[in-house]
Amino acid sequence: MRQAAAALFGAGFTAVTCYAFGVVLLDRLGLSGMLRRPERYPLGFTLGAAALHLLLFALLALHIAYWPVIIGLMLAAILRAYRSGACKPQGSELERVSGFLKLLLAVVEGTYFVLYFIYAWAPEHSPDGSSYHLGIIARYIREHGFVALTSSIYAMLGQGVELIFLPAFIIGRHSAAALTHLSFAVALAFAMLAYGQRLGKPWVGGAAALFVFLSPVFGLTASIAYIDAATAAVVFASFYFLEIWDREREVNPHAWKLLIAVGLLAGYAYAAKYTTFTIGVYSLGFVAWKTRRLKPVLLVAACAALMAGPWIVRNAIVYQNPAAPLGNSLFRNPFVHVMFEREYSEFLRHYGVVDRRTLPLDVTIGGERTTGLIGPLFLLLPFGLLALRRRAGRHLWIAAALLLSTFLLNVGTRFLIPALPFLSLTIALAAAESPALLCFLILFHAVASWPSVIPSYADKYAWRIERPELQAALRVLDTDTFLAQHMGNYAATRMLDRYVPDDEPVLTQSGIPDSYTRREIRVGFQSAPNEVLLDMFQMGWLVGSQPIRSLNFRFPERTARRFRVQQTAATPPIEQWNIHELRFFHQGRELARKPEWRLQAWPNPWDVLMAFDNSPATRWRSWETPAPGMYIEVDFGADTSVDEIRIETSSDSANVRVQPEVWNGSGWEKLPAQLEGIDVAPNPNARRMATHEIHLKGVNYFLIFDTDFGSVDVRDDPEAWGLTLLATEGGARIYKSTW
Repeated sequence: MRQAAAALFGAGFTAVTCYAFGVVLLDRLGLSGMLRRPERYPLGFTLGAAALHLLLFALLALHIAYWPVIIGLMLAAILRAYRSGACKPQGSELERVSGFLKLLLAVVEGTYFVLYFIYAWAPEHSPDGSSYHLGIIARYIREHGFVALTSSIYAMLGQGVELIFLPAFIIGRHSAAALTHLSFAVALAFAMLAYGQRLGKPWVGGAAALFVFLSPVFGLTASIAYIDAATAAVVFASFYFLEIWDREREVNPHAWKLLIAVGLLAGYAYAAKYTTFTIGVYSLGFVAWKTRRLKPVLLVAACAALMAGPWIVRNAIVYQNPAAPLGNSLFRNPFVHVMFEREYSEFLRHYGVVDRRTLPLDVTIGGERTTGLIGPLFLLLPFGLLALRRRAGRHLWIAAALLLSTFLLNVGTRFLIPALPFLSLTIALAAAESPALLCFLILFHAVASWPSVIPSYADKYAWRIERPELQAALRVLDTDTFLAQHMGNYAATRMLDRYVPDDEPVLTQSGIPDSYTRREIRVGFQSAPNEVLLDMFQMGWLVGSQPIRSLNFRFPERTARRFRVQQTAATPPIEQWNIHELRFFHQGRELARKPEWRLQAWPNPWDVLMAFDNSPATRWRSWETPAPGMYIEVDFGADTSVDEIRIETSSDSANVRVQPEVWNGSGWEKLPAQLEGIDVAPNPNARRMATHEIHLKGVNYFLIFDTDFGSVDVRDDPEAWGLTLLATEGGARIYKSTW
């Protein structure tokens, strides 16, 4: 029960702080007089979240993010807002909401809010929330600041919303973060209702708010420690401030100050989720169109940069890529492989959907392949085109179109959530003159979105809220028991705590809820260094990855300082260029490697030493599809005689073609080499050598699931791998290296 109370307090304290920051900022900027009373809470809350996020970023960057500092500053913000009177209701009222609409909103939204609240209050068991959304934040808390987490692509993303979870997590752990996320969903609903009132159409705002709030994928993500509902609230708040500016600029000389809020929230949207950068594009374009002046556009851009800029600078410094983990072919770095980005992006563009023409049905009434559904109501979206007759409808559709423009880059249903407020408002606005029709649509959507009704029309395994468990929320049901029942890998997490020291990293092929452990989990696919470690491991048992082929290039003796081998073929997309060892010979004797040798490779220069380390358990890889012009080069430091170049490689790069070359003083000259290919027997000690190389990289613990590649080989003979079995439970095994 104590943990349940702490979760409530942590979320409540964080939400109040966001509101306090927001209303103080509204007053300091002189914006309060331009907002109406119903707008002050949702817009102030969201703007305050942006400000709090920036403060927390600074504390983390300075490595002074200790809980007394964080809590003290939050208390100071609340006290400042209270003493200044900023928390008091201010502003005139908007269009009155009818009693019937109030009752409908209270009953329908209240019912769903209770459902979401219990779900959020229960122990966090969502896949991403329990892993990287909170796992990275937990690491920052332990370190009292940012750390260069180069072992996870998710640490490279902007964490604008996760930083708001940070103080809640300090106080109430996982459930407090989920409840904080739910507070953003509530703020969004109030903002949409207020927007309808400002239009003079409360039914439009109320109906649209329910269309979003009741949407199955929105309700689920709002009830867990994800970021999508919060991002939608931020995006809509930026749009809303822009709409207020558009109405005020002709009558109020201080309306330009609203553009500060527009820019701050647009930049915060980028910090929350990269794909919502388009709200910044909309804001800049809207202001440019309306004013035909550069100064207000620059104001919006500067304020957006204040929020987004710190993350861009952090990525440029830490990950050598301002757009990390994207754009790696432009900003090459040792942390994310180009091939991984290409393959992962390709998966996100399809999610197993063979025909994209089925996407409207997949995201509305399917829900399995695209992981969630928005509900059958949104099949009426073409009806929303009628809203184009109205000025507000045109604004909504343009913003929605820009936000939807990135959807095909990731067709997961929840990536529609930032656009849902705009799409919902277009549907409601199209039926603005018929409250009866809107009432019917609300009731239809409420019934169709109820968890027990969804299976009657959606895919059996559609991602949705299951039955909330009040006993788990109140902690009457033991947390470990609940998590073990709802998370397949939770038992493995508990094993790690029992058998692995705190400061030891663990290599695994499958992700686990690492926010529930203090160990650093190195998931094989989640970064370039991890992929290299996993490649070493796979070489232990995959003969095709071992150096079983020797390519010997013999040519008339040449004396030069620089030699290289260049790849000349275009190969299938899934192939790579692999070199385990690159050796140089003169008169049958290998040239001994020397410290003065200077090694170069393109691409992937960071791993070139692996082609010169005399280890059959390591290899240099291109980590992108081989293309003409790729090379590995050696500068001996002085003229050296060479008559043979030998490449030890694997059989999984059959389409690669290599040409040895020499630098003749003015350019690269092809060597007239005779190629002899020789098959080499696999090394019987490959397994032990693989774990030894991984040990040299600082990793001594392995978490292997029965479903992982190579798991049977390890399980049958761990001694051959140089591993000792420490524990096994629930289809997972922990091994320790004997090196």
